[in-house]
Amino acid sequence: MQVEYKNIDPKLIVNEIRNGRSLESVQKVFGIKFKSEVQDLYLRGLMELGEIPKVAFNRPDSAKSPLAGQERPIVRRRERNTTQPPMIIQTSNFRTIGQSGSITLNKALLIEQLGFQVGDFFEIFREDERVVLKKVAAPG
Repeated sequence: MQVEYKNIDPKLIVNEIRNGRSLESVQKVFGIKFKSEVQDLYLRGLMELGEIPKVAFNRPDSAKSPLAGQERPIVRRRERNTTQPPMIIQTSNFRTIGQSGSITLNKALLIEQLGFQVGDFFEIFREDERVVLKKVAAPG
């Protein structure tokens, strides 16, 4: 079910958040009732701007998998040999660093495509031109 939010352009919500406004302040400025509506408009705005892939919010009953009808990402698994390079998972998703310095890593990318689980901990670091998310047992 598509919900319309008083003819608010979702791209305006994205621009406000990128300019440093909090979800609560955007909610007040646009007169939106719930914070979840602001989040929904933000995601729609990112999709309209092409920063995240467009997602159908209505799921057909006959869908067998979240990637039904789409190309599956290339997944290469590494054998337990230390001379092999690390596992490479190539997706067709690209991310842009926003004006506020943030980057969106959503559930579809992290869990469904890259195979992580809710509650996983990561160490984040840079290797040359790469940003690496390394799964760790616990922070610290």
